[in-house]
Amino acid sequence: MAESPTLVLQQRSSQKQQQVQSQRLSQKQLLSVKLLAMSSVDLRQEIYAAAARNPALTVSKDFALDGIKEVKETKASEGFSDGLRLGSATNAGKLASDNFQAALEASPDTRKTLSEHLEEQFFSVAHSPAQEKIGLALIHNLDSRGFFIFDPYSLLDKNDPLQTPELLEQTVSYIQQLDPVGTCCRNFEESLLIQAKSREDSPKAAVFILDGHFDFLNPPLAPKVLKKIKNFLRENPQQTEKYGLQNLTEEQVEKAISFIRKLNPFPAAEFSPSENICVEPDVFVEKNEKTGEYSVRANEEILPVVEISKDFYRLSLDRSRVTKSTEETEKKRSEHRFVMESVRAAGDFIDSLEFRKKTLLLAASQLVVFQRDFFEKGPRYLKPLRQKDLAQAIGVHEATVSRLANEKYLRCSQGLFKFSFFFTNAVGNGAGRTSSESGEVPASKQGIMEELKKLLEEHKNDPKPLSDQKISELLSEQGISIARRTVAKYRSQLNIESSYARPK
Repeated sequence: MAESPTLVLQQRSSQKQQQVQSQRLSQKQLLSVKLLAMSSVDLRQEIYAAAARNPALTVSKDFALDGIKEVKETKASEGFSDGLRLGSATNAGKLASDNFQAALEASPDTRKTLSEHLEEQFFSVAHSPAQEKIGLALIHNLDSRGFFIFDPYSLLDKNDPLQTPELLEQTVSYIQQLDPVGTCCRNFEESLLIQAKSREDSPKAAVFILDGHFDFLNPPLAPKVLKKIKNFLRENPQQTEKYGLQNLTEEQVEKAISFIRKLNPFPAAEFSPSENICVEPDVFVEKNEKTGEYSVRANEEILPVVEISKDFYRLSLDRSRVTKSTEETEKKRSEHRFVMESVRAAGDFIDSLEFRKKTLLLAASQLVVFQRDFFEKGPRYLKPLRQKDLAQAIGVHEATVSRLANEKYLRCSQGLFKFSFFFTNAVGNGAGRTSSESGEVPASKQGIMEELKKLLEEHKNDPKPLSDQKISELLSEQGISIARRTVAKYRSQLNIESSYARPK
């Protein structure tokens, strides 16, 4: 039976009203998520940009710039005709000097960012609307090294049937070939492979090594690498024809190793501001020596303080601008709408900043609970912790924790650490013990890496440097059962050379 026209009209009207309300709420949520994901350096720029866009939002104080202002206003006690001024350094002068230096060090890098450079190239060619959205999402999903932050498949919009995995892979491949070649990938090994495949002079052996056999380069000596390749091809003869490695010689392997050495494992480094930014903590964790309790506080000095303009706020309360019946009523109503919208947007921005601050403090407080042994004793006692666990503890979505862990820093008595440092996987051990159970055997990846460093330090004066296999055996004796390859991986992440390259 067909529905009546009146009922259909009411349903459509109700549906439209609900959609408008949902969109308005989501805009503020999107702003909160955007600010939460930003580093303090990027957020600082965003605050000034927002204040420039919105006249109702004003910067009332900036601790980083106060040092510059004080230096300009400070007058020396004595002066000479040639402009030389002498005087003793007062406490106020020293403070002003320190603030001035901090302001200089905190000045943002004005070079073009990697995302800007890639966007210019990507949008210089016409793409479908779906591919444009995927491309933009991919470009803004890259860290300072040009590697993925989140799995690229998680960026697909499930509500858009045109955003398919095939289109995603096509877009990834396209961005990988943009300048600099080798970004938009998972790690430096994949970046090197992309660079090698893009060049016509790439040795076949180099492409083979970079395509999942990077560990053959340990050590990077042609005879040993050749032996490993031949052993692999003997067990997997189909790979010989695939990579064209028939009659492979030691000279060809030497050329491949030399070729790989000339590639850039981090092609986005020239766009990265990380080397030129003085990293400031977002949160401080401090211990009360009397009570033994820890407290967390936000670093209030790294970001400008913003507020709603008093003039705009007064205008927003002035209802006479829209209630009087005059010739300029419509003009005044338009002005009032602009004032109200500006004040509302300023309020949303301030609320989003407060949400970011509260979420960081809540996460830091819970990290102290989860990782108390670390704060007491050091990195070796870091416990396995997933972002999901912290999200459940503080009552937010896992994606929220993932965003706040990006480029946020925490300072404590152990040093300065990224939030992401505290999330580490559990690593099994032969004794089945963990640091929390026995107090001896570390259970996390970071804890085992610290144990590895300690082991190498204890044996640094041995006549023969410890091999990865020997390290694996020594760790196993301590109840930490990890494979030789895992030892090599952790050692590489610690920037420690192999036994062949370490001094004897």
